[in-house]
Amino acid sequence: MGQITIRELEKLDFFEGIPQDILQNLLNESTVASYKKKEVIFHSRTRTEFVYFVLSGEVMLYNLTKHGNRKVIFILGKGRLLNQSIVSKKPNALFGEAVCPVQALKIPEGVFLRLMEQCHELTYSILREYERNLWRMGHQLKNTTGNMQTERKIAAKLWKLGRDFGVETEEGVMVDIDLTITLMADLVGVPRENVSRACKVLTDRGLIHYSSKRFILIDFDGLADFYKM
Repeated sequence: MGQITIRELEKLDFFEGIPQDILQNLLNESTVASYKKKEVIFHSRTRTEFVYFVLSGEVMLYNLTKHGNRKVIFILGKGRLLNQSIVSKKPNALFGEAVCPVQALKIPEGVFLRLMEQCHELTYSILREYERNLWRMGHQLKNTTGNMQTERKIAAKLWKLGRDFGVETEEGVMVDIDLTITLMADLVGVPRENVSRACKVLTDRGLIHYSSKRFILIDFDGLADFYKM
């Protein structure tokens, strides 16, 4: 993907309803950057001078614990904004890393801020995106409390991933991300061995199937019922 058109940009949820002249200005000043799997797009505690939107692939936002372990906060797909701060110009709170080959739209921060001042629809989209992230953070905190069984944490995370990245197959809803057991452990904040045991429990219950880095949610509704018990 060398460049993106206005029509392609309008198909992304974030840019819906934004005037075409603003979109054209964004495109005139932007570039499309490609990242390899596991390539870091930006580092925690550093300033980035660009605003990033995912055009294809998935990016995980994570931080490191005091023990050096990775704690994944979000996995974001097509159309999602990667920046945690734009107006305040604070350093990144999280790392951004490509889960798979990724293409992202890079817009100079100064250009983006100037267009936000001109276009209230663009500012509205930013507020809507950050509200969405706050809601997800609150939901994740509820589902990662210490007294919640690991099986239920895994079920909740898989249900959410299935809703965001699910593809219907004959067996069920496939989470269309290369999702290793290690990455799942980073997502829910528990040791890898605990995740393996929890996945076996969910498999024995007929809720999921795991093979070749792909989770298939055999009983999508049943998975939701399980984590809400």
